[in-house]
Amino acid sequence: MGRPTIGITSPLESIDEEDLAQYEVARHKRLLESAGANAVILPRGKATASALDRTQFDGLLFSGGGDVAPGLYGGRSDLADNRVDPVRDAGEMALLWRVFAERKPTLCVCRGMQLANIAFGGTLIEDLASELGPRYQIKHHQVRELNEPATVGTHRVAVKPKSLLREVTGQSSIWTNSLHHQAIRALAPPLAAVGATPDDVIEAIELKVRDFYFLGVQWHPESLPDTPASQRIYSSLVSAALESS
Repeated sequence: MGRPTIGITSPLESIDEEDLAQYEVARHKRLLESAGANAVILPRGKATASALDRTQFDGLLFSGGGDVAPGLYGGRSDLADNRVDPVRDAGEMALLWRVFAERKPTLCVCRGMQLANIAFGGTLIEDLASELGPRYQIKHHQVRELNEPATVGTHRVAVKPKSLLREVTGQSSIWTNSLHHQAIRALAPPLAAVGATPDDVIEAIELKVRDFYFLGVQWHPESLPDTPASQRIYSSLVSAALESS
């Protein structure tokens, strides 16, 4: 069998290979290609929404970025104001619905996980520090709050037994980085929470009825490329995409 083709969503208007290295999507691309896939980065907006009409993608990766527009889940706009991009939201929301309908293997990272939860009927905590107040003990945006780069881990995520994430990584606890100020509040009906931090922030999701590969992680595995958990997450997506091709 050949190499599966996996599409990667992005915040970019167009794909310029010379400028790509500065974006996290370039790291996703390298890791997917190292795991045996052909990886294609998608420009934001209509190009993302119509991606499955133009190309036979065997899998998708929804990447990180700014906050999802709070109007999509009834959230507070004064707390969710970090690089909101309604054009990107609309394109990726449309693609998520297609992915779900067509059972395409999918990995959702950080913002991607939050958008998936909204797409299927869930809501977000607009800002963790504001929500938790004195209970905000773990610093979930390590670059801003701890002055730590994304390339180091800062907290653990407990992984539920018998979950897809446990099967993929083989780990009951994963040492992860953390670059988010938002998190899942109400979980969408089709989804199950399978990973959490000690302060009960949801850090990983999958389908309740696991009829195709669908995994979401709140951290950034592309910035921890040498860890076994990250490598297994990318290779598992590639394997699932290969099986569906």
